[in-house]
Amino acid sequence: MKLRTYCALDVHHSHTTFEAQTARGMVICRRDVPTERGYLVDLARSVPGPKGVVLEESSMADWAMRVLQPYVAEVIVCDPRRNHLITKDGDKTDEVDPGKLNELYRLGALRPVHHPVRQSMADLRAWVWVYLDQVKLVTAAKNKLKATFRAAGLQYSEGGIYHPGQREKWLRKLRRATVRDRVAELYGNVDELTIRRDRMHERLTRIARRHPVTKRFLDIPGYGPVRSLTFLNSYSRSRGAKMGKV
Repeated sequence: MKLRTYCALDVHHSHTTFEAQTARGMVICRRDVPTERGYLVDLARSVPGPKGVVLEESSMADWAMRVLQPYVAEVIVCDPRRNHLITKDGDKTDEVDPGKLNELYRLGALRPVHHPVRQSMADLRAWVWVYLDQVKLVTAAKNKLKATFRAAGLQYSEGGIYHPGQREKWLRKLRRATVRDRVAELYGNVDELTIRRDRMHERLTRIARRHPVTKRFLDIPGYGPVRSLTFLNSYSRSRGAKMGKV
């Protein structure tokens, strides 16, 4: 579809800068509004159509995309790092970003960042990400434990210092009470993070067994629920990018 109006948003937590241009680059509207659903919808309705909207990937991009989709011909969430490389001047202010985004939009120089069309797929991807983040938190907590034992000059085997039945023995090897107390807190941190990680894994396992595609992946040797769901999200992302969908 040939667009009549090109719109760019610079979305922040408290406010959004909006600029609309014609196909020839003439600015027809520029406003700063609170970042709220009603204001964004009013902006989309205020400019002539068919209209397209572009905004850079951020923590609020998916929300803004879904707010605007019913009111415009297309919404593109794009890669801010590539935009920065193209512009090269490093100028990052509210006064210039929407204009540059619109220019890149009209030139077809944007790299879309895939966002699933269906909200259910976006929620599924978010669950995979939060689980993978939790795994990293558990690993970081265990690394802090190992570093504390190394700082005390103690040799260890990983299974030994982590195993609940061996912890008292390892705590007794620490000569200073303040260090023992600190390590006891680190053990508690590992336990709490691990409980949450395991609970998330159980939920992902239930999701994977219900999803018609991931159920097939589970039949592949070496594919568990997390890997199956991660592959599903990667496949959906690459397929959406090739098809030009967000």
